[in-house]
Amino acid sequence: MALPTQLKRKHGLVALALVATLTLQYLTSTTEIDAAETQQRLLRENARQLAEAEEANNFQRFLLQISAKSLEDEINEEFATRYASAAAAGRLEGAIAPTQTDEQASHAIREIQPYTLQDALEESKVWKRAFGILVYDPERDIFVGHYNRKNKWLNCNKKLFNALRTLAFILRKVFPDRFCGADCDELVIPVGAGDAPHVYKWKLPYTSGKAPTLMFGSAFRDTSLYSNMIAMPMPTPLHLQCFGQWAKNDGTEVCKLLQSSTGEGVVFFDDLGLKWNDLTPQVVSRTTDFTYLPTLQDGKNDGRGWRFLEDRPIPSRFIHEGEPTEEKRANAIQALNEQYDTLAPRWKAVALTAQAELDAGKDELPWANIKLSKFSGGRGKVPTVGSDAYSQWESVGIATGEVMGPQELAHYKYHIDLAGGGGTTWTGTVDKLAMPGLLFHHLSPTKDYIHDRLKPWKHYIPVRPDLRDLKAKFDWAEAHPTQAKIISEAGTAFMRNLGTLEGFGQMYDEVMVEPLRRIIEAYQPISKLQLDPEFWSWKDILKANKEEPVIECTGLSSGRFSCKMVQNQSVLNWEKYGTFVAR
Repeated sequence: MALPTQLKRKHGLVALALVATLTLQYLTSTTEIDAAETQQRLLRENARQLAEAEEANNFQRFLLQISAKSLEDEINEEFATRYASAAAAGRLEGAIAPTQTDEQASHAIREIQPYTLQDALEESKVWKRAFGILVYDPERDIFVGHYNRKNKWLNCNKKLFNALRTLAFILRKVFPDRFCGADCDELVIPVGAGDAPHVYKWKLPYTSGKAPTLMFGSAFRDTSLYSNMIAMPMPTPLHLQCFGQWAKNDGTEVCKLLQSSTGEGVVFFDDLGLKWNDLTPQVVSRTTDFTYLPTLQDGKNDGRGWRFLEDRPIPSRFIHEGEPTEEKRANAIQALNEQYDTLAPRWKAVALTAQAELDAGKDELPWANIKLSKFSGGRGKVPTVGSDAYSQWESVGIATGEVMGPQELAHYKYHIDLAGGGGTTWTGTVDKLAMPGLLFHHLSPTKDYIHDRLKPWKHYIPVRPDLRDLKAKFDWAEAHPTQAKIISEAGTAFMRNLGTLEGFGQMYDEVMVEPLRRIIEAYQPISKLQLDPEFWSWKDILKANKEEPVIECTGLSSGRFSCKMVQNQSVLNWEKYGTFVAR
């Protein structure tokens, strides 16, 4: 029987009310759920930001994790005070000249404990790229460089292969009896290269290693971060190539780059006829805007690479268009000062210079003259002046500066070797030591092999990693011109000595020959271990650990034709695409 129309309408209204009630309950429930989810997202985001901030703080602490004793020894202001007192008392020469014991200690070569192939393989687990294992193959009488399949193949590998080529040559040249073909045992040496050690940061400090790892590039200043790493010459013409030339010439000739004062080499004081009192009293530098220790910064990747310490900061964060130029400049300087702790060292120096210029006004000479003259562009280094990338900075007179050649820089009284990609500057330190002026040496978490041969307050004045004491060190030097001049002359004398047969020969023996001798003596070949060589050859062990032969060197010369890349398809694709795929 059909329901009356009135009853139908009533039931319809009830149904609508029920639907509305259920819908309201659903929407309320959904809103509550959305609100709860939103709150959870906010909490997670807040936790992420806090964790990120803590990681940033940890990284800041890591950057300053230089041995406390070493740091105190180098930058202790009391030392400078005692130095000045000794000078006033007429004991200046004794105050800066280290004793024989001091010299021996600064050149001390650490003991190397016995190690095996397996110990060398353990080192590979610490590195993410630019690390190889060099093996002498007695059967073929060649040196073979191995690269682990887990590692990316990047441009930094070129430095590694350059290092392997020169190392193989020096080994055969200096120790011919050890590399005698089938009658000799294999030799295994772990080798790293690059601006800085390309290690996993979470593996540090690494103190369990036994096999000596030769680092051809900047190494950790604090040896407790990687206890078995040995700093070796950087793979550049001014460093490792000079060692190769010395070996090639049997110690009869020092490379020209360490002797030239008017060509491509270093610039010396007396060759230019400059007098100390005629030099411009500013801290000068013309440097490249370059990422600082990128391999040790584990920030997010936003396309360009996010870092805890900022290189090339975004201009719009500091420069506000629409303001009068002078006001805009002053506000930009204030913003740089407020963000000082987050800036990379070279931008910290930019901030110090901008403030010095602002304080000096138009009538006084600013104490700092540190500018970025180049930056890393798509095709190498590009001048900052006139570039679109730095036009906003240039418009307010901050950061950018014209390129200065060595002879122009030599007219300044004070220099600084600001840390770059590897935490040092491979050519800047030696170039500036040789110049007429005094070097303010920028300390960082890394060092180069040559730094161990230099002494603070004798060859240079040390400056803290954050540069906050640079102005005070400048003031000290200005107030003590006699002492500053003698330190400058000691740095120049150091560099002149390296250009002599005696000076370079001593460094060659201490930096290269003696460590290699100890490594050869410490290595325990397969024949001395309780392994059946028929089943456990060094080749089998390397293969089982995914170490792929990629480069072969005769060791008969240091030229590029003494080595060749392994030409199998897997290696070729690895080099081309960056990752290893077995074929």
